[in-house]
Amino acid sequence: MGMCLMLAATDFAALGNLLLVILMVAVGLGTVIFVHELGHFAVAKMCGVRCDKFFIGFDIGGYKISRKWGETEYGIGILPLGGYVKMMGQDDNPANIAEQVKESQVAGNSPDSKQIIGPDGKTYLVDRRSYLAKSVPQRMAIISAGVIMNIIFAFIFATVAYKLGVPYSPAIVSRTSPGSPAWRAAIVPGDEVIKVDDIVRPSFEELMGSVTLGDLENGLPFVIERDGKPIDVTLIPEQGAKLARVGIASSSSLIMPEKLQLVDHSSAANASPPFQGGDEVIAVNGQPVQNYVELSSLFLKNADQPLKLTVLRGAKRPAGQPEAKPAGGDEVEVVLQPQRERTLGIVLPMSKIVAVQEKSPGAKAGLKPGDFIERIVVAGEDADATPLSLDPVALPEALRKLGDEQKEIVVTVRRAAAEDGKQATEELTIPLRSVDWIEGPTSDNDPLAAPALGIAYRALTVVSGVTPGSPTEKEGLQEDDVLQSVEFILPADMADKPKTTQFSLYQDENKEGIGWPQVLAVLQDLPPTTQLKVSFKRGSETQVATLTPVESADVYSVDRGIVFQGVQRIRVSETWNEAAHRGFEETIRALTMVYRFLGKLGSQVSVTMLGGPITIAQAAGHHAFEGVGKLLIFLTMLSANLAVINFLPIPMLDGGHMVFLAWEGIRGRPASERVVMTMQTAGVVFLVSLMLFVFSLDLHRTFF
Repeated sequence: MGMCLMLAATDFAALGNLLLVILMVAVGLGTVIFVHELGHFAVAKMCGVRCDKFFIGFDIGGYKISRKWGETEYGIGILPLGGYVKMMGQDDNPANIAEQVKESQVAGNSPDSKQIIGPDGKTYLVDRRSYLAKSVPQRMAIISAGVIMNIIFAFIFATVAYKLGVPYSPAIVSRTSPGSPAWRAAIVPGDEVIKVDDIVRPSFEELMGSVTLGDLENGLPFVIERDGKPIDVTLIPEQGAKLARVGIASSSSLIMPEKLQLVDHSSAANASPPFQGGDEVIAVNGQPVQNYVELSSLFLKNADQPLKLTVLRGAKRPAGQPEAKPAGGDEVEVVLQPQRERTLGIVLPMSKIVAVQEKSPGAKAGLKPGDFIERIVVAGEDADATPLSLDPVALPEALRKLGDEQKEIVVTVRRAAAEDGKQATEELTIPLRSVDWIEGPTSDNDPLAAPALGIAYRALTVVSGVTPGSPTEKEGLQEDDVLQSVEFILPADMADKPKTTQFSLYQDENKEGIGWPQVLAVLQDLPPTTQLKVSFKRGSETQVATLTPVESADVYSVDRGIVFQGVQRIRVSETWNEAAHRGFEETIRALTMVYRFLGKLGSQVSVTMLGGPITIAQAAGHHAFEGVGKLLIFLTMLSANLAVINFLPIPMLDGGHMVFLAWEGIRGRPASERVVMTMQTAGVVFLVSLMLFVFSLDLHRTFF
């Protein structure tokens, strides 16, 4: 009975937290819209314009909650996609100017009348409190007030956020993608980016934003901190399928999430005693560990051995101080068994070297991108000694073990001669280095890496060998079969099936697809009964084989199924002056980033990165779960977005109104109805098309 009551209390607490987050998001998004419309409303009132309505949301079909005070009806409409202020003689559609004039007209003998010139050049008498009766500068002030209010409140949001404290993930490197700019520059796990471009101590989000919009020709200046010393390096981002990147993965802590995330059927999921949410690893086999880099090193060195993890359970840190020393808690020893990886028995050939890491053994020996490795033997062995297997998946671990033994290898490489273009063969003797960090693909078509040598290469999709007795041999695959695609056949009772289970395989540099190493990586995280349906070509005929993976005899998982939460820090200002300074910088950065984003949209930034109302609400909810400070920073960005986008010179938007007003100020009368209608039609088509497009992206992200 007591346990049931505890579970019920936990459920109610979680539900209460969820409802609080929903309320915070609703209030936050509503505030951004409210202040925009408040700007229009306040300046219109100051200019003497009669305002009939002030609504958050649109009262489609008359569905609303409203009340009238004085001459203005204040309310909330049923459609929560914006808001509006209805002024006498003003319409968001400039093509309706004839109706606006008609609405504003008064009798010629009225003391409240004012003469204006219409778009047809004729004079009209309109109510002095009409929007049309106001001067061009006054109407410009009314139109621009919403944008100005959004900028002001972006600054207020950011200032309050930094006074309360903003949690963020520091730009500490947990790993680099093989072959990427960061990998080539020899950035290693444990390094921290302390400056990128003009941002000092950037968060990982700020780092990614700078890279996404960075200069793809001249690169970005980075300052890396390693062992307390700064290192200057320039990284040139590489354009990916959707965004530019430098290949840095975010940091991991030693703390498991409160809502425990362990890979099903993994060694971690079967640990004894079981892990619990919030456990923090403090030692491995009695050896204290201070960070994730030290932990992963021990995991790598002892992948085939049981590990005794000492975890701190139930410890607490002061609120808002994630890096403070934990207080209380109990030390619990958890035994983690080695975890054999599942294999299919397919051996693929090694492709050419695609990248060489700076200052690595391979670079010092003269290996270059484009070289083909034909043979590797351990230096000092007989000429007829068995060479190392060039299985691209197994080679990194074989070289790592030799590096730990401080061995040298003799590498036979085939390369194009510089003068006549003919193939030349060369033997290089290379001392291997000891490696205590993990390198592996982090994106769909990343190459593989052999860190002991410092090279990155790809695995071709042509079968070069089949392990005897393996699933591949049993299903009849053979040498020279060309793998084309794979489909994961998941157990029927799997609760959370991924949206996509079928993938094309990466064939060459001009085609997209998932690499074979990524196929094997995904396989390790799926239930043991998962099968692979492999489509391959034999000659001109396409065939299909269904493979049932088996445990490898000598290949082990390094992480064993444990998922850690990211490192988190807090940016908090001691004084309001300091908070205002940070808030100002945050606002300027948000505004300029929107312009940079729009400038590179469709080229450096894929249009599929756009988001509509569903994406905005989901992002707001995600930030709200991290606290009020994080939500306010998101609202700063959102308010800056609204300010910039609303001021674009597009009819129906505030910027479009400003263009028409500028034209009226120059000519002395509004633009002609024909010009307005033409521009208005183009603007409406563009905006409706854009709304439908981003909404379809929202639906695809949410349901597919």
